[in-house]
Amino acid sequence: MHWQMLTYFGDSMLLLPSAVVLAFALFYNTSRLAPVFFWLVSFGTAGLVVSVSKVLFLGFLIGSVRYNFTGFSGHTTMSTTFWPIFLWFIARGFSFKRPFLWVAAGYLFALTIAYSRLVLHAHSPSEVICGFLLGCCCSLFFLAMQRKVAFKPITFTELLLIIALPLFLVSQGKPATTQHFLGTLAAKLAGMVHPHTRQQLLSLGR
Repeated sequence: MHWQMLTYFGDSMLLLPSAVVLAFALFYNTSRLAPVFFWLVSFGTAGLVVSVSKVLFLGFLIGSVRYNFTGFSGHTTMSTTFWPIFLWFIARGFSFKRPFLWVAAGYLFALTIAYSRLVLHAHSPSEVICGFLLGCCCSLFFLAMQRKVAFKPITFTELLLIIALPLFLVSQGKPATTQHFLGTLAAKLAGMVHPHTRQQLLSLGR
């Protein structure tokens, strides 16, 4: 399996604009602002918690030596927040039976993305597990708020418009520079030249 390609489905370069597209699709479909609000709160909370955890480590060395934890896995968190909701939206729009089976498929897909982070040695198991749990909390919160929302049917043309941007970004395969940005930000906040590294954290336990 091409793990590098798979892990891109959790990259913020793909998911951030796709989340905005999904927000517009939710408003277009339901003609209500509440689903859009809860979606942006859910997705935004996931991104905020991940970013704060990384800044705390990169700038102030706040992490766990015992569990090799330097912050939530962003790819895992954001994919677990996004893909179950994206597939749920498609299932609801096409009036598929048992739409929550599609939600389950979204979580399984997110799990494969999470596993890719381990295969690529990008994160420790604790960071991936915590990221998956955080993403589950955010996506399940959104779903809990949408139990009584009525959906209009969507056409294949509308579906193509919704997936056009994600498909284009996947074809480009350009990763985001989020980690570099957070590292630079954390170093400035902490008054350092360079951000902390995982090796520095693990050395504390020796």
